[in-house]
Amino acid sequence: MGGMLAMAQAIAELIAQRQENAFLGVLIVLLVTSPLADRYLVRRRRINYRVLYNSKIGLSPVALHDGDDRPTVTDPSLREYARTFDRLSIVVIRVRNTGGYDIEPSDFIKPLSFTFKGRVIWNARISDASTAQLHEAVRDRLEFFSVGPKGVVQSNGRPDVRTLRRLLADRLAGLVKGPPPEQAEDTRQWNGVRLAGLSLPRRQRFKLVVVLREQDDSADDTISKKIEAGGALTSGWVKDEKRQRRLGWPVAAITAGMVLAVALTGNVLANYYQGRSDPALHCASGHLRVEGSSAFSDPLHEIARQYHKACGSATIDLQLAGSRAGMHDLSAAGAQDPGGLAVLNDGPDSTHPAIELKSHPVAVVVYSVILSDTTGITNLSLTQLRDVYRGRYHRWKELGGKDVPIRIVGRDGESGSRQIFQNKLLGRSEGAASSTECRESSPPLHAPTIRCELRTTGELIDKVAQTPGAIGYADAPTAKIEAARLQKFHVVTLDGRLPEATSIAQGYPFWTVEFLYTAGAPDDSSLLKNFIAFLGSANARAELSIRGYPPCIDRNGDRNPLCVQTP
Repeated sequence: MGGMLAMAQAIAELIAQRQENAFLGVLIVLLVTSPLADRYLVRRRRINYRVLYNSKIGLSPVALHDGDDRPTVTDPSLREYARTFDRLSIVVIRVRNTGGYDIEPSDFIKPLSFTFKGRVIWNARISDASTAQLHEAVRDRLEFFSVGPKGVVQSNGRPDVRTLRRLLADRLAGLVKGPPPEQAEDTRQWNGVRLAGLSLPRRQRFKLVVVLREQDDSADDTISKKIEAGGALTSGWVKDEKRQRRLGWPVAAITAGMVLAVALTGNVLANYYQGRSDPALHCASGHLRVEGSSAFSDPLHEIARQYHKACGSATIDLQLAGSRAGMHDLSAAGAQDPGGLAVLNDGPDSTHPAIELKSHPVAVVVYSVILSDTTGITNLSLTQLRDVYRGRYHRWKELGGKDVPIRIVGRDGESGSRQIFQNKLLGRSEGAASSTECRESSPPLHAPTIRCELRTTGELIDKVAQTPGAIGYADAPTAKIEAARLQKFHVVTLDGRLPEATSIAQGYPFWTVEFLYTAGAPDDSSLLKNFIAFLGSANARAELSIRGYPPCIDRNGDRNPLCVQTP
């Protein structure tokens, strides 16, 4: 029992820790619950009806024809009775409240009605009602009407059940005595029934039983079975149960949710067992501190969590605030504690520390240039980008955008991302900071641009999102996620090329390889050595790929061609 509980807890952690699993879980909940929400919150009032029976009564006292439609010998005195009963039919309609709320008369835009074109109503009654009170209430609210040749409704004084029953007595008497001369029957022929002022509590039902006779001018002896329903609710629907598609939206949504649930369960279980059987996973105890690039923060946090989950005696402390700051710390402390510190660096090291370093390529990182949504710019050429940072342009309208000032948000001198931006795009220094908040409307006298500096990628993204006219840069996967979340800035194309790994072959320049640096080669039994091996495991490769960082080592142990530029 304890093992099952531990497994359940681990699975819950997997779902919570992996963004794609969490998203899939939310999607499953939405798919499964949306039909219920639609039924009980959005379209809460629903009336379903179903025609249970629609056929001849079959009570003709004599036969007017045999199977070959030839006239048979009958008593002439019974032929009028036979003709009348042979044209009678009966319809049984069940009406149900299948929604989550009671339905009141005020909920109807149009009252519930049924029209039997080609047939005249002779009698009607309410049957099988959920309660005696409902039986009486529905019966007392039945109204009958006729529909003219052009669809015009004629109520003829809103006749009710009592009127219909008196007319039925006259019609039956007319079979024996003939119709009363003072009132012609055709003025009292109704072919529709309306339930005006209907109140139907939830989960209650009733049946409408109607006796009809085919009109005398019918061309043959067949019974027309056409029934037209009417009615509309303010926040719901009136539907024929027989016409509802078997694979409607509720069924499709729940089915899709169950399929995704099975997929999610399989994925989580596979990750659960794979994390414990991965040949690249070797547990070691101890404490490891990883410093360096904040651009690589999200995937590394997830990989470190996975390792700690599998190896509980290992502690991995991440302090990701900048590549150059981390490399300085490694240079200062690496010799004293070579197995306790590793540093993530954007690209090959350029600090040239006094101690010997060992590089371990981890993944390809593609960067993107980001702009505030207030700029109105979606593409920049490299020439335009360089001119912006030189101070040639001061307002975005000069580049075809909106009339807002250009405000540059950069990283401080300890950032590896800044070094990549300067080396790959600008070909020069980004320039000195001329502002603390990038709120000025024009550059100060001593500087060509409005430019402020921030310490981490997250801080830069927040500043670009909050500052009108701001421009900055960040690793593409993080920028894409944050742009969708904040919806205040966007990623631009450079010379028409998207910031993606697939664009590198077409000449997209803003990218690098993320390296993990150590003070020499770590000991084979150390936590550092085993964590570096885990960075090349199937779990770590999957995490990097899912988050948009192509791993440097593939499943066969071969190096990604983009990662060959080791220092």
